[in-house]
Amino acid sequence: MKGKRRIFSAVLAVVLAVGLFAPMPASAATLYFTGLNDNVSFLRSSTMPCWSGGVLYVPYTVFDANLNDNHINLGLYTSYNRSSNVVTLFNLRQILVFDLNDGTCRDDMSGTTYDSRAIMRNGRPYLSLSMVCSFFNLEYSYIKLPYISQGYMVRIKSSDAVLPDDRYIDAAQWLINNRLRDYTQSLNPAAVTTPNASVTDPPGTDPGNNGGDVPSVNPGTANPTNPIVIQEPNETQTAAYLAFCCESATEIDRILGILESDRRCGVFFLTPQLLEEEGDLVRRILGTGHSVGILPEGEEISAQLARGNLALERAAHTRTTLAYVSAGQRAGLEDSGWVCWKETLLLEPSSTVGAASFASSAVNRLGAHRRTAYLTLTGSEDTARILPALLRQLNSSDYIVSVPIETRL
Repeated sequence: MKGKRRIFSAVLAVVLAVGLFAPMPASAATLYFTGLNDNVSFLRSSTMPCWSGGVLYVPYTVFDANLNDNHINLGLYTSYNRSSNVVTLFNLRQILVFDLNDGTCRDDMSGTTYDSRAIMRNGRPYLSLSMVCSFFNLEYSYIKLPYISQGYMVRIKSSDAVLPDDRYIDAAQWLINNRLRDYTQSLNPAAVTTPNASVTDPPGTDPGNNGGDVPSVNPGTANPTNPIVIQEPNETQTAAYLAFCCESATEIDRILGILESDRRCGVFFLTPQLLEEEGDLVRRILGTGHSVGILPEGEEISAQLARGNLALERAAHTRTTLAYVSAGQRAGLEDSGWVCWKETLLLEPSSTVGAASFASSAVNRLGAHRRTAYLTLTGSEDTARILPALLRQLNSSDYIVSVPIETRL
């Protein structure tokens, strides 16, 4: 028995040494999502995995079904004694104890100590992921997310996990994007009129019963009190996508309010300058379910698009492939992976036209555009004035205003 323990200790030391020399991401803007088996936890600044000394740490609560999001059972239970500052993890066969006061980690049944320790972050203990997984025979993955810039998934798996990592990352895309949207919204909760806007729990508290399974994803529920209505057109209806080209932020708040009251979404094409200067507004747009694209200024299109994406990344930890450019500029950009907006109709209302007559005229101009119609509006005062009438006219004329995402455009 002693020989087996020595072998286990030696193997564990090698595993920990590998963890110590793993490369630590350098960017402070990097986002770490937590996956538990086939689920995705909420993204919170207070429970986000972190690196320290080249070791990846996670809050102790993720290992306990009574404390983690959606009660995911990894086969472990935990306790944290605040007075002694000791964290204990256990199952029917093993007990692992972290003492934060003296910086030790030990097998409570054998007395074996390990070169690992717990750290405090955001008022709660964080534990070495490699140490816990090695000791309790769990697996973990550290995966770069292909659809979120500087986004990584830290996935912890027991024998109950079903999907391999590649299929899991694909299947979880909508849910991960929603977690990011909720997190972005929580950075500026005052801008969104919902009582549950913030998902960041107070430091020192344990997360409640929040979470979701990968298969049960609804990509359009950004605001739980006034959710976006996602409808698919039938054979007699047309999907209508709305775009707003904004060179100024003056009317964006008003347009957002109108869309929110009608539970509809659009894509907002913003100039690189707006993306740089209006971080709170960008987070509100994304946090309430809309898409963001780039409206380049000047002749250096590629440079402007790169500038816009850099600003978007800084404001909301995401990037876009949506661009609004002239027809002659599209081919080269599409070859580079950009999704260029191709409008069916450009609507530029003037101050002299009534809202109802303009909306009726716009729908008549669309004619028989089945199955999709792409409407471009300027981000102007007159657009905000006629928008409610346009939404009503589209609805009464069997146009379904759909969520504009890049895979549909």
